[in-house]
Amino acid sequence: MDVQAVSSLLAALLMLAIGASVLLRSRSDRMYTSFAAFTFTVSAWHLCSFIDAATPRPWMRWLSLWAAATIPPLAIRFFRIFLAQPSIGGPKRGPRVTLAWTLLAYAALMFSAIGTPIHESIYFQIPFGLYVFGGLYRCVWDLWIQYRATTKRAERTRVGYLALGGVLTTTLTLTDVLPRFGIPWPAVGNVLGILYLYFLSQTLFRYRLLDLNELIGKMAVLGTLVVLLSAVYGLLLYWIDSGQQGLYLLNALVAAFVILILFEPVRNWLENSINRWLLRQRTELRGRLDAVRRELPSVVDVPDMVGRIVTALEESRRVTDAGMYLLDADGAGYDRAGFVGGPPPERLDANAERALLDRVRGGHLDIDQLKREREEVGTAPDAEAKRTAIIALEERLHELHAALVFPLFGSAETEQGPWLLGLFCVRDDRTDNAFDPDDFDTFRQLAIGAARVIESSQAYERVKERDRLAALGEMAAGLAHEIRNPLGAIKGAAQLLMTSDGKPAANASETAEFLQIIVEEANRLNNVVTRFLDYARSERPGREGADKVDLNHVVRKTQQLLLQEQHKNVELRVRTDDQLPQVAGDPESLLQVFLNLGQNALQAMPDGGTLEILTTRRRRSRLGYGQFCEVRFRDTGIGIPRDRLKKLFIPFYTTKQKGTGLGLAISHRIINQHGGTIEVRSTIGQGSTFSVFLPAAEPIPLSKVEDITETGRFASRGDATPTPTSPAANSESATTNEAVVDTPAEPAAVAPATPSTTG
Repeated sequence: MDVQAVSSLLAALLMLAIGASVLLRSRSDRMYTSFAAFTFTVSAWHLCSFIDAATPRPWMRWLSLWAAATIPPLAIRFFRIFLAQPSIGGPKRGPRVTLAWTLLAYAALMFSAIGTPIHESIYFQIPFGLYVFGGLYRCVWDLWIQYRATTKRAERTRVGYLALGGVLTTTLTLTDVLPRFGIPWPAVGNVLGILYLYFLSQTLFRYRLLDLNELIGKMAVLGTLVVLLSAVYGLLLYWIDSGQQGLYLLNALVAAFVILILFEPVRNWLENSINRWLLRQRTELRGRLDAVRRELPSVVDVPDMVGRIVTALEESRRVTDAGMYLLDADGAGYDRAGFVGGPPPERLDANAERALLDRVRGGHLDIDQLKREREEVGTAPDAEAKRTAIIALEERLHELHAALVFPLFGSAETEQGPWLLGLFCVRDDRTDNAFDPDDFDTFRQLAIGAARVIESSQAYERVKERDRLAALGEMAAGLAHEIRNPLGAIKGAAQLLMTSDGKPAANASETAEFLQIIVEEANRLNNVVTRFLDYARSERPGREGADKVDLNHVVRKTQQLLLQEQHKNVELRVRTDDQLPQVAGDPESLLQVFLNLGQNALQAMPDGGTLEILTTRRRRSRLGYGQFCEVRFRDTGIGIPRDRLKKLFIPFYTTKQKGTGLGLAISHRIINQHGGTIEVRSTIGQGSTFSVFLPAAEPIPLSKVEDITETGRFASRGDATPTPTSPAANSESATTNEAVVDTPAEPAAVAPATPSTTG
């Protein structure tokens, strides 16, 4: 048996499998059934050719000619249905002229069976071969005509590839008849025919033409699988002698099991590897979107989420247009949150877009699916209305610059279905049917992750609003309390000055005393309101465009102001770092902060103690790693209870008997606007430490940060006797934040990143 006969048998079996796989997908799709009929006929021709070559049965050649005569009309019918798809746009027409030649070939074969066997004559075989291969070349001609008529560059290129593949396959299949005339020629036509039909079947499954990279990738996957699995099979069987039939069958069974076990993982590994090599843009898109999807559970800010998705789509170069719409606060429509490519409409009204939204709620909206639905509407009584509605949806998708629209479903349910939080639109305008089912799944999973972020953000905003209202209520209660006390004193003093008839009820000295009370309480009331307004101011000098400030100079000025206040048995120590870098900010605002912290420390030591103020450099703080300047206020006062540490920066919350509770809130806001933070540590009965961290205005050379010498580091000011620098003092200025205070019994309190009362 020659190689040509064996290749015909293999081609028959593989083409039969290809046709069956397409038919199993759908038996109602006309394109699927036409492809299966064409493939089965070619398989029958190869099978009859094999039997004719393997057995001396002349009538098998006659049957193979019947199969060959049926190939041209079925091939032309399939390719014309294939090219008439909306994505390609070819004309709708059938193989009418070819059918006439087919009937003539059938008549000649019938005459050959009944009368003279003319099918053995060269005068029949030559025109018959021209008819068969002429019909196949006519299919290639249809591909070429459609190639020239296609305007989109991507579709034009793909149809051109199919036309080129058709020419090569048909020509090399024609050369397979050369061995019958004594001309040696390898059986390459059958192999190319198998590959060409396989790739055509893949285009049917994906509803679009494959590009060159996909063709090469699938060819590489298929060829490598064949080589690997053949190697496994051959390795288990090559050493068995022909007489050992039992052992041969056992090893063949084992080899079959090994191949079945290895086939799926090997195929997946090969497809992933070759796709990463050939399909870079598609692999890059899926990789980027998968990376973003994995990051979404840690995102609570919706604009941040939209920015990440849009950036990933733009950098992937796989989509030309994309947009994301999110439901507004009123639920009346969807506002554009971000986009790639041409700007789509800024807003979608829920009532006006009801048809679009209803279709999206069904899972997703695909413009290519709409085109197929429009083609399949038919001539029913309501067909025109359905066609008009579909065309309107297609036009709206074009306005949205979208080929696919995926819903962002919330967990809540409505009468129309799941709560629709937003829409996710993508398109590649370089071609139709640009995305395959794997891309659909990637987009769908990304939409699910985005919906979860939106719901988490809404829950977080509700918690923030609740906390803001709680803080606002506490602040209002504190403000009412602070205003009520001086108002009561003013009212009481005024009542004592007057009698029921409006005449003064006290002598001159008492009147002066009561008037003094009224003036003092009025000033106190004015101070409360002034500080409240000072806190409520939305804008303060910060780092943007600010001057560079020497914190050592601000600390020395704070020292001078604190020394003017009389506090019994309180020792004030100030130590400054001569190499402290400058910070960007407003010196008067920072002086207000330091003075407030110093006064609080002095008031926390009614029986005397020590207030230490020092400046130093840090390489990390609660803000993270970086280069920071620290100003530390450490007292030996009564300390702050643990349950009160977290409330220190809430407006009108105070631990003092007389105080407005606005000093620390204002200080925190000022430091926050300078890009810094305030940390608090306290131990009951031992004292408290307030540390202000501010980012350096300019980077500090690493050599200076780590160059901590034993002497000359600190300059002592404010003490009766200068205190020399000691190793213990140097240890407090180490480059780690743990040296703020000795190991405290109470945890540190950190000022929140934003004031809790501002929402």
